Amino acid sequence: MSLHEREMEERKAQATGLSTALTGLRMAMDERAQGQMDLWDDWIKRPEFYPSARNLADYLSLAPGELAPFEAPFASFGISSLNRAEPHLRASIDAVLASLALISGQAVADYPPVEVFAAGPARLAARRGQMFGARRHAPHARIMASLGINCITTPPEGGEPRTAESYLRHLIGAGADALRIDLSSGGPEDWSGLAQMAREVAQDLGRRVPVQIDLAGPHCRVARMIGGHGRLRIGDRFEVVEKLVKGDVPRITLSQPAHWEALAEGCVIRINGGKLQGEVVRSGPDRVRVEVTATPPRGARLKPGMPVSLAGAEPELPPLGPEDLPALEVALRHADNLSVSLQTPKAVQAFFAELERLQPEGPWPVIILRIETAQAWHNLPDLIVATGGRCGVGVMISRPELALELGYARLSEVQDTIFWLCRAAEVPVLWAPGLMERLVQEGRQSRAEWNEAALSHPADCVMLEHGPHTIRAIGEMSEVLLRAERFMTRTSARLGGFVRWSA
Repeated sequence: MSLHEREMEERKAQATGLSTALTGLRMAMDERAQGQMDLWDDWIKRPEFYPSARNLADYLSLAPGELAPFEAPFASFGISSLNRAEPHLRASIDAVLASLALISGQAVADYPPVEVFAAGPARLAARRGQMFGARRHAPHARIMASLGINCITTPPEGGEPRTAESYLRHLIGAGADALRIDLSSGGPEDWSGLAQMAREVAQDLGRRVPVQIDLAGPHCRVARMIGGHGRLRIGDRFEVVEKLVKGDVPRITLSQPAHWEALAEGCVIRINGGKLQGEVVRSGPDRVRVEVTATPPRGARLKPGMPVSLAGAEPELPPLGPEDLPALEVALRHADNLSVSLQTPKAVQAFFAELERLQPEGPWPVIILRIETAQAWHNLPDLIVATGGRCGVGVMISRPELALELGYARLSEVQDTIFWLCRAAEVPVLWAPGLMERLVQEGRQSRAEWNEAALSHPADCVMLEHGPHTIRAIGEMSEVLLRAERFMTRTSARLGGFVRWSA
């Protein structure tokens, strides 16, 4: 036997070994995925979402790191390394097995039909167009522009006064594919009127521009306080109590009972966007003592009304806050998309119960799951299926809140895992907010903002906040996205697996 023939036999043996190992992995994947689908079965009421849920179950069924060892051997044979297989994982594995059978000289398995590989991306593209608009000669990632009631007629510095209608015409003409109505000002009549005007202007321009409304959700705040009107510094202590009575340190109560119940030793509490941060050092039946671990150099004040978040705890919150009902009623009449912050499948079910109460027959807007807490990120696969099984679903990466919850060091990792998971679930992703803030507000951009804008290209839609220079920012953002897409694909996962999400 010649050297060449011996090498060919070794390669065939290697292909046979890879095929055996991958076949075993494929069988284990089938078993785990079916178990996951059995758990989700009662949630899936829409048959059209079933293929997406099945592909997501396949993706989750791979134990952490199971595919990673195959990447280099597959590459040596010139076949798929499976690192872009999220939209069609089962078919991609079957295609690799067919190629290995050819190489090793075994009985050849049939390759999956080409249409199988196109079906998932086609569903994702259709959902992207439904949620965030569609137009030719535009970036893959759509651009969503925010509308504020109070700022819509405020011109840039030195500009001419403008009407709301003319501003909308310029905004859509500049390239806004979708619009978000900011509910921080105005009331239900203002929001309804703005949504209706946006539809009329878009129709007049021959465009379909979806409208999104965000529900604030049940945020926790400092409810009441007694004692300690000065600044707190690192090492100082305060207490969170169930009932407010005087003590030897400042004491506060919280607006959400669930947050109070979730406090335990070691839990990190962040107040006022993390400007004041502390760790629970002692927990009792009626009070919790917190030691301050981080403040600005001059210290930080503690006041009623400041927002509160917890790290290391997962409180069970209701789906809606007290101020959400008027906004929800407007959204059911006028919105294409409804953004909500839901933390658990139980909260999703409670939210749909409220939708059924208000609008029993439907149709409902597409639900955009706003991922802004560690708890929502941990529960993301279940949240997607529990929502998508009832109506259209998308995912919004609320980056500032996630960075606060999980730390800035983890933000890039978390964003990428959300992109990969949503590709497997065939669910569009909205990247928001904070892009090009300086350009939107001041008319000038920083180098960091340019880089961040380019990194947003894997998203299906990016959001720009409202400001004096939003129209200019839309044009700049569109150019950045187009240039980025010339040289980069959407995502390329390492397929290392995620322990928290494994089926």
